[in-house]
Amino acid sequence: MTPRERVKAAFQFREPDALPYTIWYDEGVARRVAEYYGDPTWPNRFTNHILRLTVEWEQKTPTQSDRYLDEHGTEWESGNIMRIVRPALSSASLRGYSLPDYTRNLEKVLPPVRAQFEAAPNIFRVVGFGFGVFERAWMMRGFENFFMDVVEHPAFVEELLDAILDRQLALIDQLAQLPVDGIIFSDDFGDQRGVIVGPERWRRFIKPRIAALYQRAHERGKWTLQHTCGNVFDIVPDLIEAGLDCLQCLQPEAMNVYEIKRRYGDRLRLWGGVGTQQLLPRGTPQQIRAEVLRLARELGRGGGYVLTSAKPIRDDVPTGNAVAFLEAILELHKHR
Repeated sequence: MTPRERVKAAFQFREPDALPYTIWYDEGVARRVAEYYGDPTWPNRFTNHILRLTVEWEQKTPTQSDRYLDEHGTEWESGNIMRIVRPALSSASLRGYSLPDYTRNLEKVLPPVRAQFEAAPNIFRVVGFGFGVFERAWMMRGFENFFMDVVEHPAFVEELLDAILDRQLALIDQLAQLPVDGIIFSDDFGDQRGVIVGPERWRRFIKPRIAALYQRAHERGKWTLQHTCGNVFDIVPDLIEAGLDCLQCLQPEAMNVYEIKRRYGDRLRLWGGVGTQQLLPRGTPQQIRAEVLRLARELGRGGGYVLTSAKPIRDDVPTGNAVAFLEAILELHKHR
């Protein structure tokens, strides 16, 4: 089977001839693994089964050496952790404000993306566009302001989310014309404890909008994938009801990924599950190998699973641990 065929089989809840997987890592990790093997071409031993590309539709306008404006008018301080200096909306009102056209730069940015997808016909291909309705809304108002608005100005929050939704639906219409199998949406709904805005408010404000996004993708013949960090266990049934096909990230330090498989594994595909907060940086190579094999065995049972780390393998992961993870993947595929 080709990598694309494996992922499609898994997404149809069939067990392919070998478990589909992806690997992603920081540049420092790649250099250290190359030194370990004495071979800079070591990535050629792996075949990422999913090609995920993000369309950079949004342009940034520098304001200072370390600051820039995004297209919505929010000013950011750049760095390892970005910080909002001034939100685009200073009050809970859209009066006099118009969101940018998300599609206006696509003629310039889509051709190289299309070329990369066309060069990989045997890989399962998904396209994303960055921040979703939830993250975009709080970025326009500021984090604290937005959560106060949810309580004090709910009608404004509905108006703001609908305005963002309208722009993102237009963007999906354009991205769906690319040679892709799915569209991946990115919105961090959870922190380590649970849904940031709370399950009930999430159901009121966010669920109807993402349902509309998923529906548009399905109407264009695409699978829906959702990247979301943190603990979203309480809203997994809602994500399925809204039309989600595949949940990506699957952060094991925040929620029980095996319980998600047990409860919802016949309706929801899963992509992720290898911990980058605890297991990879702090575990032993033996623990890492054992967990990879367990994930493959239990989450891969009956299809519906793509193995990967919840986040990229970071520079805090010891070389031996990174190698243990990679070689566990090779072990899964050596008898196919």
